[in-house]
Amino acid sequence: MVSRGPFFIFCRLRMMAGRHALKVQRLVVGRQMFIRLLVCFLLSVLAFAHAAWTQEPEPTELPKQVVVGMYVNDIQIVDLRTHSYAVDFYLWFRWSDPEINPAAGFELMNMFDPEGHVQSQLYDEPQAQPDGSLYQLYRHQGLFSSKFDVSDYPFDHQLLHVAVEDAEEGTGTLVYVADTQGLVMNPDITLPGYQIGDPRLHIFDKPYPTAFGDLAEPDISSYSRADFIIPIQRPVLSGLLKTFMPVFLIVLAAALSLLLDPTHVEARIGLSITALLTLVAMQFTMQAGLPEVAYLTLLDQIYLLSYLYVIVVIGLIVRGTRTDERGDIRGSAGGSLKLAEAGPRLATGVSTVYIVAILLTLFVNLN
Repeated sequence: MVSRGPFFIFCRLRMMAGRHALKVQRLVVGRQMFIRLLVCFLLSVLAFAHAAWTQEPEPTELPKQVVVGMYVNDIQIVDLRTHSYAVDFYLWFRWSDPEINPAAGFELMNMFDPEGHVQSQLYDEPQAQPDGSLYQLYRHQGLFSSKFDVSDYPFDHQLLHVAVEDAEEGTGTLVYVADTQGLVMNPDITLPGYQIGDPRLHIFDKPYPTAFGDLAEPDISSYSRADFIIPIQRPVLSGLLKTFMPVFLIVLAAALSLLLDPTHVEARIGLSITALLTLVAMQFTMQAGLPEVAYLTLLDQIYLLSYLYVIVVIGLIVRGTRTDERGDIRGSAGGSLKLAEAGPRLATGVSTVYIVAILLTLFVNLN
């Protein structure tokens, strides 16, 4: 066995030291490469952030503004039954971009019987204005529709709408703007049976939940709408005199039947039955001018209370007649005598309950 001398051990140790130095050198080089890559990455991020911060945003094109206004020349009729009304008005447009003509692409959204409308363009071409804008004016006559709420009839308040909307451009490219005097009324307008309130112009974006089947523009858009609103209401005094006064007179006639002598059976029954039939005929006449609705109007409630009142009066008369112990409907004893004595008190009591019910009905509906 050959013994390993000092030279062999020295070589062995030197070889091991060389391997360790190589490992250390590789580790140092790896760390330096990692630091260089990290520095390059951070510099790239900073350069990108600086470019994004200093880059100017691309300008977005604002929608074109079109000034609209209306002058209402006349309101001819208001038909509650068909939810329609006739309006004669002038409509104008004013815009700055000569590349568009919004006056040629507007649409009236709530027309009633479109074939009966008449529209005339006052200028063949848009007129230049002193401020550089373009101007076009139309006159339009026809029937329009708006669902009327007649729950408070005959003290109802209605809103007459004329809705104008651009038929081609959405709100991304065109919007309406109210003129300084957006809605002006002819001071000579009179609407029989109504009082005209302060008109107003409401402009808003009207969204539609469909693209109307257009595959070229499948994105759902909204359109700018100008809603010209004219409030009207019925005078309270005319509603009381024309509608409720006849009903109260008929109810009063039914109440007077309780004051007649019980021996006048035919007259008492005839008076109350006539009052009931007259109420029915009056209600049919009043309903002829109202639309078909699924709720009870204020007038319906008044008639129902009046029916109940007359039926109670008829029941009292029948009861008093049938309680005569002798079976003599013309006698003066028994139930007939009691009813004769209680007639004024019954008429007063029943009428008081009826009046209180009418007042409560009016309070609940009008508040």
